[in-house]
Amino acid sequence: MTTIRITLLLFASAIVITSTSTTNVFAQDLGNVPTHHSVPKLTSCFEAPTLKIDWSNCKMIHTEIHFADMTGANLSGIVAKNALFYNVNLSGANLKNSVLSGGNFVYSNLSGADLRGADLRNIDFYHANLSGADLRGANLLGAKLSGVNFSNAKLSGLDLTSAIMIGANLSDADLENAILVNVDMRNAIFDDTNLKGANLENADVTGGSFADSDLTGANLGGLDRSGADMSCHGNPACHVMDNDNP
Repeated sequence: MTTIRITLLLFASAIVITSTSTTNVFAQDLGNVPTHHSVPKLTSCFEAPTLKIDWSNCKMIHTEIHFADMTGANLSGIVAKNALFYNVNLSGANLKNSVLSGGNFVYSNLSGADLRGADLRNIDFYHANLSGADLRGANLLGAKLSGVNFSNAKLSGLDLTSAIMIGANLSDADLENAILVNVDMRNAIFDDTNLKGANLENADVTGGSFADSDLTGANLGGLDRSGADMSCHGNPACHVMDNDNP
């Protein structure tokens, strides 16, 4: 049995939507107070999560969603701080300029999602699928990104200072001019990745891989690359992997 609970405040109105199974959904209005006639009705904010649902510009609190299929949803401009989206399918969703700081998207599927300009501070994307997602201009400070699939993602110019990216997959991703200072990315995979001009100063990529990646102009000062595959190109630190001298 799956439980989905979303609590929203719309000025003086409070509405709770509860789904006690995958098919039975009901809405209960808990004491609506009349509001001025000019206030827009955000009825889409009161619906249970479905495919291609439109929650754009909704302001939500205590958002908790489990195992829902929200493929292609429009969540652009949504404000849902500290929201829990556990194992939710948000593939192809529009989350542009959303505010999701402190949120939890553990094991969720955001492949191909548009997260440009999103506030993702202190978010937990543990083992989430962000392959092909566009995160340009997003704020990911303090993010937890261990085990995330970032393959083919657009991450150019992102500031990922001190992020935790242990075991992340960034193959074929665009990280041009990204800031990866002090990032813990042990065992992370950067195969065929664009890291031109990226700053990896004092990061830790122990046991990771930069195979066939472009590190032209990248700052690798203080980078711990013990046991890493440095068969990259464009940087003096790149060389053909040698088991005796990694």
